Formats: sequence, C-alpha cells, structure tokens
Amino acid sequence: MARLRGIFTSIKSLAGRPEVMDYQDKKFFEDAAKGTLPNVAWLNSGFLTDSYVKSGHPPASLCGGENYAVSVLNAVMSSSQWSTTALFLVWDEWGGFYDHVDPPVVERWEDETPFRYGHRVPCIVISPYARAGYVSHTLHSHVSLLRFAETIFGLEPLTERDASASDMLDCFDFNQSPIPPLLLTARQCS
Repeated sequence: MARLRGIFTSIKSLAGRPEVMDYQDKKFFEDAAKGTLPNVAWLNSGFLTDSYVKSGHPPASLCGGENYAVSVLNAVMSSSQWSTTALFLVWDEWGGFYDHVDPPVVERWEDETPFRYGHRVPCIVISPYARAGYVSHTLHSHVSLLRFAETIFGLEPLTERDASASDMLDCFDFNQSPIPPLLLTARQCS
C-alpha cells in the first residue's frame, strides 16, 4: 500500500465551537507550496471569519465556496507531496435535500430505541490512487476518515466506534499507475 497523507477538508458551519477556531488557511497554502504539509491535516476554512465567503452556505455564493475548494485542491495537486496524498472533500450536513435512502440504524439506546446516522452527505476522494469514476456503496461515516488515518499509519483505534468504522480503502487502487494532478479552473462568479 502506498504511503499516503490525508488532507481532510470539511465545509463547516459551527460558529463558536473551539475545535474549528484554528483557521490556518494561509499556513496550509504556504505548507502546500513548500511541500511541508503534515501527514494528517484537517483544514477548516476561515469562512466563519470571512462573512461566509468560502462556505457556500446561504446567503453566501455557492460559486465562491466552490472556488475556495478549487484553490485548496489545486494547492495540494501542485504540491511536491501530491504523489503521497489522499484528500477527502466532505460536507458536514446533507443540506435538506431529498434522499430516497433512509438512514441506517447503527445501534440502539438502552431502551432499544434506534440510533441512526443522518442523511447521506457528499464525500469526494481525490488522490493519485483514487479509483477513477468509482462510487462507493460501502457504508461510510465521518468516523471513517479517522479510521482511514488509523489504518494508513498503523494506529490503534481510539474508540469502539472507529474500530468498527469502514476505512475508505475501497475508494483506492494502490496497484494502478498514479493519476497525475488535474488542475481545476475557478469559475467566474456573478
């Protein structure tokens, strides 16, 4: 298996939560340019301090949010570290759109009340080893991102939940020739 670093980028809307207060976008772009990104990075954009310019959440521009994602992806794909990178673009919510698939029951409370995941959210896997055109039908969750990092780096699971989570490896083919970067073009927003 190729040694990969994981870049997890999440479009978030969690104002006031301490775990999203470290918005080092500038440092992220500098590190990508220098080829010094860490083995695992969670990029939480500074959109909460930038009038939602980067989020795509209403009333912000979807185009602006998309262009921010393009700048992140291009920075990673232009980096000397591209050949060892797995990048996960994940949204934190389903956006209220119709989903014909009911969320699965993953466990039950002590009184046997079902405990469910929420509706499905998009996750795009970008890597030189990502399976081209692949749509995973495996049940993944946000915890699968942690399980991926634990699996790649040979780390013990932190909890029972991540120990039983899928590791996202079905999204990769480590025997294929590495896919070259595909630099994207930002759109003109009106």
